[in-house]
Amino acid sequence: MKGDKRAFEKLYRHYAPVLFSYVLIPMLGDRDDAHDCVHKTFISANKALPRYEWRGTSIYPWLKTLAKNKARDLLRASGRRQRLRGAFSSHVGVFGDREPSSPMEERVAQQALRKRIDAVLETLNPRYARVLRLRLLEDRSREDCAELLEVKIGTLDVLLFRAVRAFRKACDKQGVQFDLAEVSP
Repeated sequence: MKGDKRAFEKLYRHYAPVLFSYVLIPMLGDRDDAHDCVHKTFISANKALPRYEWRGTSIYPWLKTLAKNKARDLLRASGRRQRLRGAFSSHVGVFGDREPSSPMEERVAQQALRKRIDAVLETLNPRYARVLRLRLLEDRSREDCAELLEVKIGTLDVLLFRAVRAFRKACDKQGVQFDLAEVSP
């Protein structure tokens, strides 16, 4: 039993940071929510591990699927703020051609994705690009964003909503398809 516990601890130490940084933060845009999802992912993984069927490859794709499902559950249960973040991250997710099968592929894919996101943001109204960077990519609080942009919080929410919409349009203009079903709770 101790060997099983140590093996699971190794899985956690190896994959939790990768899932947090390269799967959950981009999907949720919030560090606290991402931490919660990592925790819930590994609780589910621990319960489901006896039924896991080894397919001769890495366990990473299975853990990634669990993490994405936990994030989607959170997004469905959340309010408007999470829906905006989910819309942005789901839309950004269409840039990927295929699912990476290892943490290293995930890192490389995320770097390429970030370059493509930045390229789309460069085409937006600078104010929209800035609010998206501050709130969703840098994970700053609403209060910090409002202060930096010198607006009220209600104005920030409207600005963020319009910025996400502008981001969608810019992606559509560049030929990136957007599936609204991925965004709806």
